[in-house]
Amino acid sequence: MPDYWSTGQLAALTGLSIRTLRYYDQIGLFSPSLYSEAGHRRYTSEDMQMLLQILVLKRMYLPLEEIKEIIQTHNENLLDTLDQQISRVKAELAVQEKLLSQLEYTKQEAAKMETISFQELTSLFELIRLNRSDYFTNKQLDKMREHYLHTGKKAYKQGEKRFKELLGALKDKHEDGVSPQDPSVQSLAEEWQELMDTFSGGNKDLIESAEKFYAKNPQPALHFGLDSVLYRYIQAALEE
Repeated sequence: MPDYWSTGQLAALTGLSIRTLRYYDQIGLFSPSLYSEAGHRRYTSEDMQMLLQILVLKRMYLPLEEIKEIIQTHNENLLDTLDQQISRVKAELAVQEKLLSQLEYTKQEAAKMETISFQELTSLFELIRLNRSDYFTNKQLDKMREHYLHTGKKAYKQGEKRFKELLGALKDKHEDGVSPQDPSVQSLAEEWQELMDTFSGGNKDLIESAEKFYAKNPQPALHFGLDSVLYRYIQAALEE
């Protein structure tokens, strides 16, 4: 057994890249005990043992900062650390299980359609994501699902296109500094509201639930160009 290993030799033994070993040194997680006269890193058997401990902790998906603290402070209260990591992993598993359920259901619903475009597939996934949220009642979800699945593709695309056009026009008005009380803005906002009513079947509770959902989950709304600032602008235009 050699007295020490170079960075390349240690990388070959552990499966880590030279870049990773240098990064660990840079952040103070794992540094060599020795350096050659030329300044090259030299790792001892004690260094190797420490690296193996780091790799075990890393396989537990502990963040590098926590691993660094454990190594540097010789933290003996590892049970608490394990409990915290177990909680993290459980939370991540719950997210992944939820995503898996959404994907499987999306595939089932998409299979019922004769053809489906990429845009329609992503829209369907968003609808099913709503279905798995806590913002809508089962009755509301049934109405949304029925509307999506049974509205003709042409009509749905036309409605979606007009929805984006209205938001684009309203955004231009807002950026140009036009008052929300201006008749042109109010007319656009009223048409937007009518389109919302069409999509929701005139169900005010459903619209309210959707507003709460998008307040907490902005990405689907941003897909259409609707952010919180523009939404408040539209609501101001709708006020009498």
